[in-house]
Amino acid sequence: MDEYVGIPTSHPQSYHSFMFQHLFQHVDIPPSQIHIPSLENYQEYDDTIARYGGIELFLCGVGSDGHIAFNEPGSSLSSKTRIKTLTRETIVANARFFNGDVEAVPKSAVTVGVKTVADAREVVLIADGRGKAEAVKQAVEGSVNHIWTVTALQMHPRFVMAVDEAATEELKVKTVKYFKDIERSQSDNQLELKPKPKPKL
Repeated sequence: MDEYVGIPTSHPQSYHSFMFQHLFQHVDIPPSQIHIPSLENYQEYDDTIARYGGIELFLCGVGSDGHIAFNEPGSSLSSKTRIKTLTRETIVANARFFNGDVEAVPKSAVTVGVKTVADAREVVLIADGRGKAEAVKQAVEGSVNHIWTVTALQMHPRFVMAVDEAATEELKVKTVKYFKDIERSQSDNQLELKPKPKPKL
């Protein structure tokens, strides 16, 4: 989704390093099929996505301030891949990856845009913990706006949020009950659809 500006891709905290350590070195994927945005390719990144037929599944998280990728509050909902200045909140939050040194965290990043994410055929967003509760509330109950960029996904026809209990703490009780009822109903339907075992003779 994104990459810091100002550190080499070989840096242990670069997203290139992260993706290779946690995914690419564990799967059989040719290097020619790995595409990570960078200073060298960001201007053509969305064209490259289109040339390959678009993104089938976009898997992402959300920042405590509701940003998706590095689309910080105030980002255009029609934005494409570009360089973005990071907010102080994001820099402080990411200092934990740089030995707690806020000054070591890059101040900008190349990021896919809100529209880049929204153009994917399916989007799955994962949010866990109390720190993401306000972002989840805005994503589900808030109005679509450029301050909470995650709200743009409300308009997506195939958008799923996977959250834990702590991340739902700011939602209205009625909202949480509504989604739990849907979950329970789907679970009951799946049980009904399972074929009954044939009686033994």
